[in-house]
Amino acid sequence: MHFGFIKEVAMKHERLIVGLDVGTTKVSAVVGEIISSGNGNGDAPGSIKILGVGTSASRGIRKGVVTNIESSASAIREAVLEAEKITGIQINAVHLGITGGHIHCISSHGVIAVKEKEIGQKEIENVIDSAKAVAIPFDREILHIIPEGYAVNGQEGITDPRGMGGVRLETNVQIVSGDATSIQNLIRSCKKAGLEVIEAVYQPLASADAILTEDEKDLGVAMIDVGGGTTEVSFFREGSFCHSAVLAIGGNNFTNDVAIGMRISTREAEYIKKKYGCTLLTLTKDDEEVEIGYDEGSTTRKIPRRYLVEILQPRAEELFSLIKEELIAKGLQKSLNSGVVLTGGGVLMQGMDVMAENILELPVRMGSPVNNGGDAGINGNPCYSTGVGLMIYGAEEFLPEYGYERDHMLYGTMSKIKTWMSGKFK
Repeated sequence: MHFGFIKEVAMKHERLIVGLDVGTTKVSAVVGEIISSGNGNGDAPGSIKILGVGTSASRGIRKGVVTNIESSASAIREAVLEAEKITGIQINAVHLGITGGHIHCISSHGVIAVKEKEIGQKEIENVIDSAKAVAIPFDREILHIIPEGYAVNGQEGITDPRGMGGVRLETNVQIVSGDATSIQNLIRSCKKAGLEVIEAVYQPLASADAILTEDEKDLGVAMIDVGGGTTEVSFFREGSFCHSAVLAIGGNNFTNDVAIGMRISTREAEYIKKKYGCTLLTLTKDDEEVEIGYDEGSTTRKIPRRYLVEILQPRAEELFSLIKEELIAKGLQKSLNSGVVLTGGGVLMQGMDVMAENILELPVRMGSPVNNGGDAGINGNPCYSTGVGLMIYGAEEFLPEYGYERDHMLYGTMSKIKTWMSGKFK
């Protein structure tokens, strides 16, 4: 969903992009710029360089939904102020990540008769117009319309039909929509924090830009992003996004389990989970211990680490079992030739990748932003996959100026879709 606001920055940076990830546990603002010409540091023209990141503890947000606008605006403001301090750049507008259980993906089919001698950009736009002509409830807003591929005269598997001859053009699209109130409340939080929202982006689409390779998207891959409040499962095949689901289980569920099981505060449970967390008993040793009792007034004591693992393992098994059910229900398991990519702060516990591989019966790798040419703290850290992805996604509209179009076969079409949505939701 594109809002058309243009960021004005009177700085030496010609193209400044900010990705804002507002999660249940943290808010992060990733600042980057597009390099317009060689800068002597090895950065190629058109490349994206991260300048810095600001973070804050999230407040007023639960599972992607605003519960207190004042609190969420305050948390956003803190993250942005930290990013401004680090980079020395005033931030006025952002690309905002959207997630939550209110996000729905539906497939739609479009077909048109081709009147010209060959298929051109106009025909592609017309067939997408045909596919998007579906009834959307008044209380929902469309975030994205994503073409999955085309068929010409019944011949499927065509990624770019331009220049081809034919009399019938078809396409399947994924329409990603969200609850209008939830989306607008998050945008209002940003405005209260002094920010304009350039574009609201479904988070998995952004994260995919940061951590998935083109080969993985072509061959078929599932991306699992374990956040604080929710887990997003997204599927890509033949180079396109094809399905997504949001599960109401995230890192906070693991933390709450530890707090209840060990009868300690949530704050201490989060610390212990991060320091000692493991989701497989087979990866622990009998003599390993966990020290608890860090809260003021508490008595420090040691317990076997396996007690902690016995709390965390069932929750991890539940999470990946639900994901497997989603794979089977959508008939996608056999098409994931590149396996599974795990990302998000919730996958940092030891054994999450092994557990996923065992339950899903697919190859698994950990995914995180790499080679961003900037902040070394972001490299290899899955916590920043969404923030970096939002920044990369936001840079898309500027890259053609440097002779490069990231999604070159569909770039013009996607720009038209953004324009249509801008007019619909201003």
